[in-house]
Amino acid sequence: MKSKIILFTALLPLLMVHCQKQDKRETMELKEYKYKNDKRIVYGLDVAIPGPYEAYINDVLVEQNNDPGMHNTLINVNQAVLKSGTYDFRIKVYPTVGEEKGIEPGTLSFLKVGLARYEKIPVGEGAMPDTYKYLQSFPITKIDKPIPFYEVTGKFTVELPYELEGWSKGQDLSKMDQKKLQEKVVAYYQKLWNVLNEGEGSKWEEITDQRRHETLVFHYYPKDELMASVQEEKNEISERKGRMAPLEDYMMKLYGNGKLVTLERISHTKEMNKKEIDAKGRSPLIRNGKIKGVSFYPVKLYLPEGSNDFVVIRK
Repeated sequence: MKSKIILFTALLPLLMVHCQKQDKRETMELKEYKYKNDKRIVYGLDVAIPGPYEAYINDVLVEQNNDPGMHNTLINVNQAVLKSGTYDFRIKVYPTVGEEKGIEPGTLSFLKVGLARYEKIPVGEGAMPDTYKYLQSFPITKIDKPIPFYEVTGKFTVELPYELEGWSKGQDLSKMDQKKLQEKVVAYYQKLWNVLNEGEGSKWEEITDQRRHETLVFHYYPKDELMASVQEEKNEISERKGRMAPLEDYMMKLYGNGKLVTLERISHTKEMNKKEIDAKGRSPLIRNGKIKGVSFYPVKLYLPEGSNDFVVIRK
């Protein structure tokens, strides 16, 4: 009897760890978010942009496109706002093909920026019937000569059925020694690179857990749809190990008024792994395809208050 008690005592810490891991797993996969109401509201910047552009919401880069063509799209707002309130945006437009001296005055006649909202369908993407509303337009100031780039800025107000912590309690990274910060960020990226290159899909799932939780909320994902996507990504990482391109050609960028940090590619590229791709501004975590093309793994990091460990919070 005594030997059984001793054995149970020895195993107790292991059982506790197992239970804690199981509880964490169940929390990660099964916990439902309690929304304030049943309206799955999505806000977006409804834009027509004649050339390459960058879009920022509350100092967070949410979208970048190096293609010189015409872009008619809806830039998702929910990913960069944590709760109801008023936010800033800016869209930076660059010269397109044939504008060697800069953006021509006539080009801006094609530029349009507005705010829209709709209610998301229960499964998949898209708007519920008759819910899409164009809320406001933002003025485009005319120019009388070519300029290197053009910025549209403004404010908008959203009412959302959720509230997220996100990076709101993150440390102000702009106040840190930037050289030491970059060394720390690069070291973390190297850790991520190793996980991806070794095909550790489950480890990647663990590292990106908090981002996944918040994505489930702001994107109104059904649990089964999100978990299916997670499993697909895990399988892809596990099956395609050993294909990561070198971690190189990057610069550190701070966003979110100093609370977010990321690495971005510096140089323009005409092609990558036999496919036409411009990687400037993209993540330096790049996996080569088996035959051609590449996949990017973008991550935005923050340092929670009182912590020295980065957390992946957004793409």
